[in-house]
This record gives sequence, C-alpha cells and structure tokens, in this order.
Amino acid sequence: MTDSLLAALQRQALLLSLGTLLLLALRPLLLKQLGARATYAAWLLLPALLVTPLLPSLGARPLPVLVTVADLARTAAAPLLPAPTPEAIWPRLLLTAWLGGAALVLTLQAARQWRLARHGTRLPAGTSPALVGLWRPRVALPADFEARFTADERQLILAHEEVHRTRHDNAWNLLACTLTALHWWNPLAWAAARRMQADQELACDAVVLARQPDALATYTRALLAAHDLTHHGAPLASR
Repeated sequence: MTDSLLAALQRQALLLSLGTLLLLALRPLLLKQLGARATYAAWLLLPALLVTPLLPSLGARPLPVLVTVADLARTAAAPLLPAPTPEAIWPRLLLTAWLGGAALVLTLQAARQWRLARHGTRLPAGTSPALVGLWRPRVALPADFEARFTADERQLILAHEEVHRTRHDNAWNLLACTLTALHWWNPLAWAAARRMQADQELACDAVVLARQPDALATYTRALLAAHDLTHHGAPLASR
C-alpha cells in the first residue's frame, strides 16, 4: 500500500513538473497570439493532465482466476512475513514526510484564510481589495478605499472583482492551493500557482476593458494606485 501510494505521488509530481514546464514555455506565445483570457484557461490543462492516470485503462483485462479450496488452505498455512528491513522502512518515512509537509502547508493556508476572514468586508488601510470566500464570496475593501481611488476607479475595481465572482476564480485558487500543498517540495508547483494567479488577474483586466474600452486611462491609473498595496496571502482571496 505504501509503495503504490508513493509511486502514484511520484507519477503526479512528474506530470505536474512536465505540464508546468510546457505551459511556462508556451505562455508568452499564448499571451501574444490568443490573449490573457485564453492563457488563463490554458492552466486548466494542468489538473486535467494530473487526473489522466486515474482514467480506466482501455487495454485487455486479465481473466478472473478461480481459487480452489486447496489454494486457500496453503495460503492459510503460509508462514508469517518477516519483519521489515531497513530498505522497506525508507518508503514509509518518505511518504510520511511528504504527507506531513502537505498537512503543514494546508494548516498554514487555513490559518491565513481565517485571519483574513476575521476582518469581514473592511480590510486594514494599505491592503488590496479582494474577493474573499468560496461558497458566498464577498468583496472586501480596505479602509482607505475611498481616499486612494476616485469614483471612476472604484467602479472599475468593483467590476474587476465581479469578474472574479462570476468566473468562480476562488474555486480555482483553492485547487491551486491544494496542489501546491500536496507538492510542497516542488518549486515548479509554486511557480505554476503564481503564474496562474497572475494570468487570472490579466484575464480579469481583459474582460473589464473589453466591456469598457474607453476606460483604459482610468483603469491604468487604478492599477498604478493599487501597485504598492499589500496583497493577501490567503488562498481564497482573488486580489
């Protein structure tokens, strides 16, 4: 059981690494040729790639083997298995460390989410506006939101957060958080999550500007004003 689970995790790590390298290599071309929205959608290929080993095989299956009573008797009379050798202990230790690290990362992420959720819809001054939550996401605004942004800029920022809500981006952020936690030791997993969230924001910008093309100058000023704001480290917070 330990060996099979560890082998499955290793296969997942290999697929994740190869898929990330491919998407990172293609990302500049996708942005240039297809735009931000298509580039963001391309990241969905990564979880799709990871579930391919779970699909049923189309190959021929072995015929069922009938077990006789004599076979059962011999199995029952078989000697006990020897104690595990030091070589057999290493896979268990590796699997324990792997899953223990994943549990630690998930705990830290949950703590960050809890600290953010305590603020409700009013965040400290100097922080970024964010769409917080999963089932009933809400827009949380910093205390200096009205002072930092003009009325037109505030309208565009709220439109940006509404795009996050309608696309259920926090659900994809949760999936990215789970994958990075499970592959916490793999720097490519963290790089993929950062690039995916960057493309998520670019895709939101593209949607807002497609709906309000005359607001480019105002939207640019809003982005510059938000550039030095503190971002939230919580997984369920599109910022």
